[in-house]
Amino acid sequence: MSSLDDLVEDMARLTDAPCTLEDPDFRLIGFSDHRGDDVVDSIRQRSILQRRSTEDVLVWFRGQGIEDSPGPLRTPADPDLGIVARLCVPARHLDRVHGYFWLIDPDGRIPESTWPEATRIAESAARLLNVAERRQAHRDAVFRELVEGGRLAARESAVDLAQAGGLDLQEPVTCVLLERPELLDQVASRPSRAGVVWVRSSPGVACAVARAALVTETDGLTDLLAALGLGRRVDSLDRITRAATGPTVAGIDALAAAHRGARVSLRVARTAEPGTVVRWESLGPLALLGVTRDDDLEAAVIDPQVRTFLAAAAPEVLATVRVWLDEAGSAGRTATRLAVHRQTVYHRIGQVEQATGYDLARGPDRLRLHLALELAPYLTG
Repeated sequence: MSSLDDLVEDMARLTDAPCTLEDPDFRLIGFSDHRGDDVVDSIRQRSILQRRSTEDVLVWFRGQGIEDSPGPLRTPADPDLGIVARLCVPARHLDRVHGYFWLIDPDGRIPESTWPEATRIAESAARLLNVAERRQAHRDAVFRELVEGGRLAARESAVDLAQAGGLDLQEPVTCVLLERPELLDQVASRPSRAGVVWVRSSPGVACAVARAALVTETDGLTDLLAALGLGRRVDSLDRITRAATGPTVAGIDALAAAHRGARVSLRVARTAEPGTVVRWESLGPLALLGVTRDDDLEAAVIDPQVRTFLAAAAPEVLATVRVWLDEAGSAGRTATRLAVHRQTVYHRIGQVEQATGYDLARGPDRLRLHLALELAPYLTG
């Protein structure tokens, strides 16, 4: 059976026109390769770059009767909206529209003799989209059962999910969580990739259950997305994507632990620069965010005096004690990193001791303060 990408290319070759496939809400599913002589209007460019059209464009096209059309229909140009004339081929199955093929056709040169074959291609796409959505709903349910259900109930789910991704039950796997605009809407229609199963983890978050070897050797977001099969990347989306990985677990039976860790990594990623990948292995003390409830963790590591200090301390004092702790209490290395005099470091550390009541010559007090500094941004307002 052809994939959706294949059908988009088939439609483009049949009509000899640039082609996009969008879902019923005009979110991009796929697009044909661009050729040098293609006419591309701003609507096609926006659809590809931003993965969907604007609301005024949606209203305009729906006003052309595309939702009720039983077959291909021509839509006119609208210079004010930057719209070039098109041929629209609704992708229908069982009298339900699953999407639309859009063919750029400014001169109306796509012959009607191609329309019956175009309709057959669109029907094939609609059937694929219908099957894909039902399959995806099942995978989402299986995933939830696996990460939330009991051990016995999850066993069958583990087998089901492993088969969906071509995974062995006992091979190392991990979870990758992505907050990426429009990705959730594309998960069901994504082509299968050996070693990767896409599920909708939570509102706004897509999860790739992945063979660990595919993920652990990647370097940065570009590498990670390519490893997961997101080959047709969009730079504008890459720059605002939040990405996080969980720990590697021994097999898909232990996926719940990988997912819990990935959720902690994503929590940290939301405070990092967009486009970065936060990995479980790099979290250090922040991994404690997944161990217990926030209020219990806060009570354990941030006593009232330290909380008052964190709220009132001057930024340069906080910066100094952070670097000093990172440098294992070395005033010389701290002074070098901050470009200040060593006596300034001693003075600021003295201020910290006075404000917190901690004796920073003692290892346990240094540890508690270090944990408080690392965890406070995630535990307090």
